Order: sequence, then structure tokens, then C-alpha cells
Amino acid sequence: MNFLNPLLLALIKGLQVVINNYAITIIVFTVLIKLLIMPLNLKSRRSTMRMSSVQPQMKALQEKYKDDQEKLNQKLQELYRKEGVSPMGGCLPMILSMFVLFAMFYAMRTFANEQLVTQFLTFYHHPEIDPTTLADSFLWIRNLWMPDSPFATSLPDLQSMQMIEFEVWNDVSAKLAASGVIPQALEFANRDAMMTYINETVAPFMASDVYAPYVAPITGLGNMNILGLIRFSIYKFGNGWFVLPILSILSQLFMQKLTMKQQQMDMSQQGSQKMMLYMMTFMSLYFCAIYNSAFALYWVVSNIYAIVEQVMFDKYFKAQDRKSAKAEEVGI
Repeated sequence: MNFLNPLLLALIKGLQVVINNYAITIIVFTVLIKLLIMPLNLKSRRSTMRMSSVQPQMKALQEKYKDDQEKLNQKLQELYRKEGVSPMGGCLPMILSMFVLFAMFYAMRTFANEQLVTQFLTFYHHPEIDPTTLADSFLWIRNLWMPDSPFATSLPDLQSMQMIEFEVWNDVSAKLAASGVIPQALEFANRDAMMTYINETVAPFMASDVYAPYVAPITGLGNMNILGLIRFSIYKFGNGWFVLPILSILSQLFMQKLTMKQQQMDMSQQGSQKMMLYMMTFMSLYFCAIYNSAFALYWVVSNIYAIVEQVMFDKYFKAQDRKSAKAEEVGI
């Protein structure tokens, strides 16, 4: 599935050319991806609902043949065939969604790194520019390519620059040089060469009076720590208010609760679903708090779309069931 990574990245860049607004591009892109896999989700949801409806029959069989596993498996298979259900029917869309999620993480990380290098190199060679005009803002977020958090700087900091691959520096600088934004492209042979450049050029510039005010913590609120374990700072030019990470948690919890409510589960299944709920909630918080706001925006929009889709599917299936029941009453 590695082909998804460059494919998604190319699609995002193509949409940006048309829309010319990164935040709206991400929202439109998210909806398009969800619409493409909607037929699979529809099939998966129907399969899940049918599996829930046969739970009482499955429990009866399990109780009746609890001492004969072979007979139980045979009867369960007969039940599945009779009701037209499959225990694995809902797995494919879930697996596909996970592939898309990780591919999106890669695409957003690559795209963010390209934008951060562009912002830094442009400001480095043109210090007379107001650097805040180089950032891609969205509502309360100063820069989409940094985390939505008051504990993150709006302009790229030294740690952000160190985490970017040297190939990205080479590619971005070549494009900037070709367009006349910077005088010369960078040609790093490896990561060591990049780190030398960062230590000798990037770090001193970020410490200068031109750049330092944009990445300096508020006096008295720098290098704070919790129990001596977690260190953080609050910045005057912080990049956000932690809104997207909070929205990601709330939307993830609501979506998982809605899924559990729509399905009939025994105690063991409820336990596994709760474990999944806690795991996905932690993932939401971690990814959306640590990584760039663009990916967090994708995550939140994706969750909101999934909630709306679940509600619509539920109404559609109930309408279909009522229609089928009515047809049986009149003998059709």
C-alpha cells in the first residue's frame, strides 16, 4: 500500500493549486477520500448490523453446543449462510481506513516539512519580510504546519528543522532557487551534512534578534515542568489553543460510543470495544497534539464525517427494514 503515500500527496497538492487555501484543501480532500470509500463503509455497516441482529441466535447455539466445538462451528456457519452475514464482513473497510490514516500521516508530515523549509529559507534570505506573512494560518492557528498548541511555536523551531529529512531540504531549496527566492540551492549529501548546516547556519539565525522573538517563551513560563518529568513552555507567538486535539478526543469518543450503541454486544465484546475506545482516544490526543495542525484538522474532519455517515446509514437501514417488513405483510 506504499503507493498511497505519493498518490495522496499529489492529490493534496493538485487540490491546493485549484483551491489556493491549505485548510479548505485539507477539508475538501478529507471529504473526497471518505466519499470514495463510502460504498465499502455502507457494506461494512450493513454486515455489522446483521451480525448484531443474529447475536441472540449465536448465543443460543453457543449454549446448546458448548461441549461440542466442531458441531458449534458447523451450526454457526449454517446460521451465517442462512442470514447472509459474515464475521469478517466489516474488517476490510476498517483495514483500508487504517492504511489511509497512516498514508495521510506520511503525506501531511511530508507536506508540512516542505512548507517549514520554505518558510525558514525564505525568511533567512529575506529578513526584511514579516515572517508571520509566510505562515499558513487558519482561524485561531497561526501556522498549519506546526501543532495546534500554545506549547508550540508558530514559526519553525530548531527541533522541527532537525527532524526534516535532508532530501526535503534539497528539493525545496532547488525549487526556491529556480524561482529566484533564494540565490542557491542546498545540496546535502547526507543527514550529517544537513546537521552541520543546521548547527552552523540555522541555529545562529534562530538565536538572532531577527528570529528569536518569534520562538521565545513568555517570561516566567519557559522550561516549566510537571513532576520533574514533562517539560514545556508557553510562547508569546504560540501556534494555537489546543482546540483541534480536544475536538479530536471529543469526536473520537462520540463516534465510538455511537458505534457501540448501534451494536448489540455481549460483555466480552463490550470490553474489547472499550479497550479500542481508550486506545483510539489516546491516539487522537497524541497525534493531534504532537504533529502538525494540518493532520489534526484531517483527523477531526474525518471523525465528524464518520459520525454523520453513521447516523445517515442507521436511518437508511431502518427505512429499508421498515420497507421490507411492510412488503412481507402484503405478501410481496
